[in-house]
Order: sequence, then C-alpha cells, then structure tokens
Amino acid sequence: MRKNALAAFAVLAAALSGCHARWFPLASPPSYSLSHESADGVLNKKQDATLSDEDNHYMAGFRYDLPAPGSLIAQAKPVNPAAQISVAIYAEGGGEPIAKGEPGKKVEATELQPGTYYVAVMEPWKEAVKTRVELRTIYKPQDPDSAQQACKTQATARDLNPDKGQVEDGVDYSAQRRTCWWHLQLQAEGGLQVKFNNNGNNINADFVPPQGAPEKIDPVAGLNKPDLPAGDYYVKVYANDAGDFGRYQLQTTFKQGDTCKNEPHCSPETAEDLKAPSDNKSADVDVAKGKQFHFYKFTSKDKGKLTISFKILQPPRGSKVAAYFMKSPDDAEGEKISGTSVTKEIDPGDVYIRVQAPEQGDYGKYALQTIYQPNNFIPADVVEIGHNPCMLTVSAGSNQGVRAGNGCTVVNQANQPIDACTVDQVFPNLSKVKPANAQCRVQPTAKVQINQQ
Repeated sequence: MRKNALAAFAVLAAALSGCHARWFPLASPPSYSLSHESADGVLNKKQDATLSDEDNHYMAGFRYDLPAPGSLIAQAKPVNPAAQISVAIYAEGGGEPIAKGEPGKKVEATELQPGTYYVAVMEPWKEAVKTRVELRTIYKPQDPDSAQQACKTQATARDLNPDKGQVEDGVDYSAQRRTCWWHLQLQAEGGLQVKFNNNGNNINADFVPPQGAPEKIDPVAGLNKPDLPAGDYYVKVYANDAGDFGRYQLQTTFKQGDTCKNEPHCSPETAEDLKAPSDNKSADVDVAKGKQFHFYKFTSKDKGKLTISFKILQPPRGSKVAAYFMKSPDDAEGEKISGTSVTKEIDPGDVYIRVQAPEQGDYGKYALQTIYQPNNFIPADVVEIGHNPCMLTVSAGSNQGVRAGNGCTVVNQANQPIDACTVDQVFPNLSKVKPANAQCRVQPTAKVQINQQ
C-alpha cells in the first residue's frame, strides 16, 4: 500500500510542479514570447539559431523591419537531418502566424505593408532534437527599383564609352536597386564587343539594340556584334530575383567599320565629275553612315582659273565638315577651302576637291559650286540686261570669234566670277548670253569672258 501511495504522489507532484514534462500526457510546450525573445534579424543573409529539447529552445525568433511594401520569404535548413524544422511568419501584435510552412518547406507572406515582422523557426516540442539551423529571410519589394535613381530606366541610363569602356557597379534586388542601364552611342558603323563579369552572382546583363529583341550577354563568352549600324545601344544589368545582389564589371571594345561603305565617290579613283564652265552639287558626308569622303574631279584642256564656293547647309554651326582643293589624286592633305570661296590657277589636266567629315560623330549637308575661267577668252561688256528669262546682250559676236554654245563667265570689275553663262545667239558684233542663275543678279558694270573654242 505504501509503495503505491508514493508512486501516485510522484505522478501528482510532477503534474503540479510543471506541466511541461514531455512524458506527461497533458503537458504543453513552454511559452516563447516573440516580441521579447526574438533577436534582430538581417534580411537576405543567413543567420544561425540553435534548437533543442531544453526549456523553450525548441523555438527561436527573429525580428525584421520592412522599409516598403512587399513580401517576406523564409526558409530554414537544419544541420541535424533528424530535426523537423518548420517556419512561420508573424505580424507585430498578432497572435496567429500570417504564413506557416510545412516542415522542410519555405514560407511566404505577401502584400505586406512597411512595419515590423517576426520569423520563427521551430521543432515539434515532443520530438525536439538539438541542432543548429540556418535561416534565410528574403525581402521581395513590391517595386524592386524604387531606391534606384541614377540608372533604373533607359531615360536615366549612364553613359558607357563603346571604345575601351570599363565600369564596375552593383545591383541589389531586395535593396530596391535591382536594375542599372548603360548607354552606348555608336557614332559610326562597326564591331562591338561587350564583356560581362557577374563574379558568380545571380545577375544578368542584356544587350538592347534600337530595334529588335534584347540579347543576353554570356558572363563567360561575352557578346560580339561584328557589324552594327550607328545608333544608341544599351546594356541592362539586373538582379534576377529577390535576395540576389552583387558587384559586376562591364568592358567594351569598338572597331570602326568601313567609313566609305555607302559612298560611291569615296576615293579619287571614283571621283564625281564636275562640268565646265560651271557646276553645282549638293550632298552630305557622315561618318556614321559610311560616307566619310566625297571626291570631285574637274578636267580642263587649257590653263585657267577655277573658283570654288563651298557652304555647309546643315548643321549650320559647329560642323567640322570641310572641303579641300587637291592638285593631284595623291595630294593627301590638300589646301582647305576657307571662307565662302577660293580661286585657284590650274593647268591642263585633272584637279580634285575632297569634302570630308573628319571623325566619328561628324556629319553635314553641303553645297558646292565651281566656275571655270580659261586664261584665253574673248572679253565683252554687258550692253543690256533682259529679264524673263534672264538674258545678257554683250559687245562681242562672230566677228570676234564668238560661237553659239560657247561657255562664258560673268565677272565683276575686278574680274572675279559672279556666275557662269552660255552663249545663246550670235550676231556680227553682239551676242545673247544666258546666265546660269535665273535670278539675273547682274550689274550693268559686269563683264563677260567668253571661252574660245
């Protein structure tokens, strides 16, 4: 009887002294206060907790502050494979978890507002075993680029030199700096190589052309585009998903293509002919379009003067486009045509004019006019100026050797050319001459030099 009474007392004493005894059927786990016992957590980084069957150590909590709307994703891995670890997420002041996962599974709480939240890792109290647990709580912001201002869109892209450019930067999805755009301006056709080193991080880079779909840049092989037209290109670097972050490097190399690819008159051998006694040309040169040079050739049978007028039409200011007079096809430098016009003494044979855009980014539309005056000519004064159409009566005719169809030049009193002309009608001592310029801007004091055949 005494032994049975002692045994019953021991059971009753255990029940009264503490209901946390695991062998007692009605026992319950010791309480754990998340708000008081949780440690400060660090988002997106692994943290360690030790769980055991001692007291309330079957559970551990971490406190996190969300800076902006988003989601929390938590997953725990025990070192001891026998441990059954589950994860739950709690809101501050709330009793029940807002998200709870099955043992071994991750848990996610979505559409959270800024504030304080708790993540608890736990074992079943009655089956708790001692183990170290790795917990990673990832913050997935609703707007992963809200903290990025410098380069989160094409409009705010940073400039990257296509030729031997090199930059280093970082992206961080959960820190709301997920994306960074880089702008590459190709001012000419050519080949572009882009190397991307993500240092093993889960970071991607896309090459974005002006038209067409983006193309991923391989972190090992890079990207090689051998024949790109001039234009604005971009590289978009971004962290793939919540929790992804890291530093990266971009390197670029550009090789300019054929700057004469699209110009049929880009060398002295293919120069465009200029007609005598005058000619007017307009065209454009543009390094970016493969039209860096435009050559012209003028051929004369006699000694004379060639007046060259050169004007840039667009852009009107700041253009580096220029024209050069060349005495021979191998005259590499030539003489720059400065001012509005220049007159050159030429011998029988060929002379050249080179119009060029010097460097990448240079371009311009231009107008070129040439007027040829042979040294041997028949002089004549302007006797009468007729209008509608413009026609000059001059004091030289068939008796002076003038023939219909002869070329001629209208000059001022200083013998400077004003306009080219052609003999239209011939009389014994008079001729009708038609200027090239239909506006008939000829003064009565002008003179005409008629070419001798």
